[in-house]
Amino acid sequence: MREIKKYVRYHIEKRKSWPDQSPQRPRNVELYFNYDGKRYHDTTGMKVALCDWDEDRQRVKLTVKRGAEVNRYLDKLEDKINDIYFNAKAEGIELDNNYIKKELKKDTKQARPDFFKEWLKYFEINKNRLVNGSVKSMMTAYNRFKEFTGGKVDFNDINPELLSKYAAFLLSVGNVNITVHGNIKRMKIFLNYAKDMGLHSNDAYNKFKWTVQETRILFLEWSEVKALFDYIPISEFEQKVVDKFLFGCLTTIRVGDYDEIKKDCIRSVRFEGDEHVYDAAYLRHKKTHNITVVPLLPEVMSILDRYKDLPGENALPKVGSHVINRHIKLIAKKAGIVAKTPKDYYRGNTRETKYFEKWQLLGTHVGRKSFITHAVNMKIPATTVADIAGQNVKTTQKYYAGVVNREKFVQVMNDMRLPPDLPKTDKLG
Repeated sequence: MREIKKYVRYHIEKRKSWPDQSPQRPRNVELYFNYDGKRYHDTTGMKVALCDWDEDRQRVKLTVKRGAEVNRYLDKLEDKINDIYFNAKAEGIELDNNYIKKELKKDTKQARPDFFKEWLKYFEINKNRLVNGSVKSMMTAYNRFKEFTGGKVDFNDINPELLSKYAAFLLSVGNVNITVHGNIKRMKIFLNYAKDMGLHSNDAYNKFKWTVQETRILFLEWSEVKALFDYIPISEFEQKVVDKFLFGCLTTIRVGDYDEIKKDCIRSVRFEGDEHVYDAAYLRHKKTHNITVVPLLPEVMSILDRYKDLPGENALPKVGSHVINRHIKLIAKKAGIVAKTPKDYYRGNTRETKYFEKWQLLGTHVGRKSFITHAVNMKIPATTVADIAGQNVKTTQKYYAGVVNREKFVQVMNDMRLPPDLPKTDKLG
């Protein structure tokens, strides 16, 4: 049966005053209803990016995740306005905007979106674009906050006072400041997403800040890297562990990237006017998605040469990072990497420093930090180091430029000496 209806129009809000005019920016979906020479205008509570909106159909594009749900909501809203209009006509009621607005709110059960259900939906939408480590960290943040609240919290409950108590809870169960910062940061990312989707209008949580103190950079001295390179493994397994760890030390590539590096990513590079042939790895960083060309030292090529006959496309054998982290410690101890090293722990305003033999603290990320630290101190431009490492230049300059370097010591020792002894003179003149 065909239906007689007056059409509701939906349009995406546009403002020339917005500094961000990107089509990816979520904007309000606005409702327009023309009736009897009048116009009713209101917001729908939904936000949709301009690139996700079909202006001809006045609905979200069907290819957009959760677009069907938004479209059903807009369909129901249109049907409700038509019911209000035609019922009023049948009853002889004179319509105006106030009447329509009152009827729309009448008997409306505004079910509040469930905070944790929406957070899980957010995971499902975004998990395919994130690396496994990021997904795991996001789930940890979810589980920690659910544990703290008992699973009972609303979007509008998230304010600085609640987050302050949450931070105290995380500290009380043994987390350090950087972990607290990470958990709150990931929750704020979700809250910002939920706000853009029209699930809430609360922004009080952004006023809560958590300070993370800078910690010492743990890295291997170049002589210690050499000690591992010269180490003679007692088994094929040890050789694989050492090689995988050293690959990060000598390239600054993240373990998640070089663990899957393909043989065809290793290529020769030549420059006009230079007879030398260089080697490089062409790869896309998982974390930043940037494409990078990483120079490969001869020592790295000797590692790759060891596995040139490895079956399949991978250039290196498969050894999980957790396996490398566990066994490289024992290997480093045998290689003599036992210098005492301080490690700072910040919990709130309290700093605790513990001392370890360096082998106890080794992990794949230490190898990456070692390359970056020495490259910066060897006066390789920060932009070059950041490009190879897949980092932001500001990150490289902030965390690595202040590490002790030889040039600083030589300059102080040469320029700040006291003058030589002056000839002795008779005190009485």
